[in-house]
Amino acid sequence: MTGIAACALAHGEQRGQQPWTGILRDAHGAAVADATLRVSSGRHHWAAKSGPDGRFTFAGLDPGEYTVSAEAPGATATYSRPIRLPGDGSTAIFELSANGGLSLVVEAKAQSTGGEQLSGKAVSELPLNKRDFSQLLLQAAGTMTDSNGAANFTQQFAVNGQRGTAAVFAMDGADSTDPEMGGATFSNFNVDAVEEIQSSSGWMPAEIGRGAAGFTNIITRSGTNRVHGSAFEFVRNAAFDARNFFDRSSPVNPRRIPPFIRNEFGFTNGGPVVLPGLYRGRDKTFYFVQYQGFRQVLGTTQVIPVPTAAERSGRDTTAFAGDTLSVPVDPRIAGLLSQYPLPNDPQGSYGPRTYAASSKVATVSDQYSVRVDHRISDQSRLFARVSGNNITGPTTNPSQTAIDPGFGVRYIDHQRNAVLAYSRTVSPAFAMESSVSFTRTTPSFPTGDRTDPALKFGDGLYEAFNNAAGSVIASYGNLFQVRQNFTWIRGKHTFKAGAEVRVNRDTTLFGISPNGEYQFGGGVAYSPVDIRSASGTHDIHVGDPLPDALTGLLTASAFTYTIAVAPLNFAQGDRIGDSAIHRDAYNAYLQDSWKLSARLLLNYGLRYEIESPIREPDKRTSGVVLAQADGVIPGSQLLINPDPGYKLDKNGLGPRVAVEWRMTQSTVLRAGGAITTLLTNIWQDNSLTGSTPFVVYPRLTAAPGQSIRFGMTIAPQQLPPVYTTGGLPVFASENSKLVPGNTLMDVDRYERDLAALSPDHQVTPLVVAGIANNFQNGYIGTWTAGLEHKWKIATLNLAYVGTAGIKLPVMDFPNGYAGAGPAFAPYTRFDSGGRAVGGYGQVTLITNRSHSTYHALQMSAQKELTASGLGFQASYTYARSIDDASAVLGGFVSGSSGAVSQTSPQDPFHTRADKGPSAFDIQHAFTFNLFQDLHADRVPFLKPLGRTVTGGWQLLGIGTFLSGSPFTVYSGGQQTGAGSGGTDRPDQTGVPELSTNRAVREDYFGLGDRNASFFSIPLHVPGGTGPNQGRFGTLGRNTFRGPALRNFDMALIKDTRLAASQGGERATLQFRAEFFNVFNLVNFGLPSNIVLGPGFGEISRTAGSSRQIQFSLKLIY
Repeated sequence: MTGIAACALAHGEQRGQQPWTGILRDAHGAAVADATLRVSSGRHHWAAKSGPDGRFTFAGLDPGEYTVSAEAPGATATYSRPIRLPGDGSTAIFELSANGGLSLVVEAKAQSTGGEQLSGKAVSELPLNKRDFSQLLLQAAGTMTDSNGAANFTQQFAVNGQRGTAAVFAMDGADSTDPEMGGATFSNFNVDAVEEIQSSSGWMPAEIGRGAAGFTNIITRSGTNRVHGSAFEFVRNAAFDARNFFDRSSPVNPRRIPPFIRNEFGFTNGGPVVLPGLYRGRDKTFYFVQYQGFRQVLGTTQVIPVPTAAERSGRDTTAFAGDTLSVPVDPRIAGLLSQYPLPNDPQGSYGPRTYAASSKVATVSDQYSVRVDHRISDQSRLFARVSGNNITGPTTNPSQTAIDPGFGVRYIDHQRNAVLAYSRTVSPAFAMESSVSFTRTTPSFPTGDRTDPALKFGDGLYEAFNNAAGSVIASYGNLFQVRQNFTWIRGKHTFKAGAEVRVNRDTTLFGISPNGEYQFGGGVAYSPVDIRSASGTHDIHVGDPLPDALTGLLTASAFTYTIAVAPLNFAQGDRIGDSAIHRDAYNAYLQDSWKLSARLLLNYGLRYEIESPIREPDKRTSGVVLAQADGVIPGSQLLINPDPGYKLDKNGLGPRVAVEWRMTQSTVLRAGGAITTLLTNIWQDNSLTGSTPFVVYPRLTAAPGQSIRFGMTIAPQQLPPVYTTGGLPVFASENSKLVPGNTLMDVDRYERDLAALSPDHQVTPLVVAGIANNFQNGYIGTWTAGLEHKWKIATLNLAYVGTAGIKLPVMDFPNGYAGAGPAFAPYTRFDSGGRAVGGYGQVTLITNRSHSTYHALQMSAQKELTASGLGFQASYTYARSIDDASAVLGGFVSGSSGAVSQTSPQDPFHTRADKGPSAFDIQHAFTFNLFQDLHADRVPFLKPLGRTVTGGWQLLGIGTFLSGSPFTVYSGGQQTGAGSGGTDRPDQTGVPELSTNRAVREDYFGLGDRNASFFSIPLHVPGGTGPNQGRFGTLGRNTFRGPALRNFDMALIKDTRLAASQGGERATLQFRAEFFNVFNLVNFGLPSNIVLGPGFGEISRTAGSSRQIQFSLKLIY
């Protein structure tokens, strides 16, 4: 007779021991009772009997390789080679024939509808730049890079239209996501120590939560009864590389290729724990250790705008077309301008202001781990792992080091991850697993210059001068987890249930620009001197509005000035904004996989998550008061020690349901829906802890008769005491713990006292921040439908995936932006001349008003590696992602894009107008990876060379083809009375032909210095507001698309078998030659996107490297 064993391995977040269930039936689909299925691994064996309905169960098996045999009445057979149980939710079908044959067909995944599973071999052999496994996640359909959200320099991924902070990462089930800011830690984990990467997205079961739009679990390698390992060295050098499109020749670098040296080296080793004379751990206790070092000095090409010699002498030829202003240069500004390098590329992206050079960026990391597995019995297993990762560098702002190396901001992080897990198979139908884990990250961004103020330019006039201005940003995150999971198989049901406790104990340091920050341009400043024009028709007199940022800079008259100052009884210097953050979270889930029939499977479950609001044990928190009591002047009160900082949200239910229908033996139809709870990112605590009165941000904004001169002081070293609205000192005891909850601070009195201590005695409305009292959890709604078809060696998937992000966090500005007038700043008080004399200045409030939608057609194809030597995986995504904000933070040039990316709305009071494509909306994405055994030993004319030379050659590749990223065009000036947030947009008056296939390839808009003619900035219009009597532009957000990206990386590998060891196994020496961007395609970044700025519409950097070549040797034993 003939029987078929259908074996389903459940998908689990912990991914330790997993249940393996199946059905034994004959060729006609009838159940085969009283049959035996046996699996074995080494000296360990398990057996299960099929019941009356043909079902059999192994309650707990470790992922790995097993020998499988089946015994049914009249037939006994063993599968010809070991099979791998990956723990990815796939179904294995065994066909047992009466003549003793056993064949295997692998079915579709039983649970999550997206993602991918990659073996350790694939991870370690594919060409990965920096040997960073996270690059492989981009091979999955629906996964894009989210550079807009990577505020902590971790790699972040936008999965199915959700922000990068919604991607969750784990190692051996222990959370390895950055506790503060999100993103993957240990992404540089030694790939030779990876057993498997399990990535899930789309519809996911209830056991996966924590706001996961995507869940990636890295299974680390364990030891075996034999000692195995590797030792490797990877080398890269500028001598092997092609030049970048923007590399410029200089006496220092005549080849135009910046210096580049990279070394990656390390080892792995695993085996049984044997202590001679003390302990023999074969078949019982195993170890696995690994280390990987990374050393790199990279010369990055920087193209920036700097002052010309004529501009340094006071000549302004851009303020008025055809005319020249002779501007008296303030001597203090002249000294700062002299620190800028002179332009060296007059034909470059910024015209005569272009300076191109190489900035050296050094990175050092040391990453290690120790893992021990102990098999207590065939039913019980104990596992422990400790991992560390010490990273110093790279410099996060290399463009600043082109001005002064001291302006660089380094990235330093010491990451730790540890897990202790126990799993036990209590009975053939019941298994359990328990674990405790710990994750620590310490991302910090120390600045070199703690003295010079920042000079910033709202219209992008020049590269900022000391952009960081001594800012202090650091977070030390500690996450403790305790988890318990159960699996119970009963009849046609596979139940899973579990609970988790997560405890965060973090410390943050936060102070922006304690050196002081001046902004020129972006708003109206007023002249302190007379300025003459060559024509005599554009003369400027004292008190007149200045026409551009250059005249403001040369006369030392800024639009705004702000500084971060901390009271003496709180942390100072590099500890400014010091606060300790506590948060506790609890979750539980129950799910069932119900086999309704031989063809129909129902997966359903419910997850509940709840977390406490962020709290500070020393009560160093504050919040804004927007809902005023009767008789209280708006903006006159501030809440100290708000209790709670925001309300506890108990609505954390997340139902999941999905159905699978096996239409034929090879075709499966799936559909599902889910709701996932999005929990708060802890770094948002800075809106509670990093504001007045613990860190004070007084801000001056230029107004008629009130110019802001460079060098002026608006905050004394000794800040005034803080009083309640009842006249009592808030910190009389100098112990913030004793401040009662919800204490009201008298803002007006504090601002008057601050003005009395300041040299100019000018009242400066305070910049304040907070979290909305009704702030709550967000949600992701997911709905999918798909079809999967399998052939003998290939699989094709076709799916529709839709998601909605509901109540997403975003920053709102209920009091307008800096410089907002009386009609737009309800919490600021003004005198009759429109000058601010009290109340709040700019208010930054985190709310839940944002929303997103995503719709996608996702396709993927896989071909197993067969005798032909060819295997591949490919995916294609056609998608549309729409939102009104793609991240909480913004206002910076993201990654290699070259364009400013803002997350704030143009009109802070009508945010719906900002609805548009997400920053990570890539409409077309095609990726693939392939393996090809070259079979050189079979080529007739090569056979005389012998198998030592001709054997073991492989060709591997990864290809990526993406359509362009969206970007927004900004005006670069203040258009309305709502103030200047850098978000004003123009009207579009023409349609540019966007292309990089023209004589000047970097001229993306096509008209060179006339690119601004496609737009009009609506100033001095009827009904206009603000100092320029303007209105908001009609141009939408993210209405343009940047250049497409095309990249192919390739590796040529030669494995040479060495002499056999005493144990009979032969070591292998592997040579690798890897070619990144092998065809040296130029992938341009986004163009400069500020209309009034230099080089508008032109591209100044690439979105990837030129061709780079890497060589390596690896000993595998």
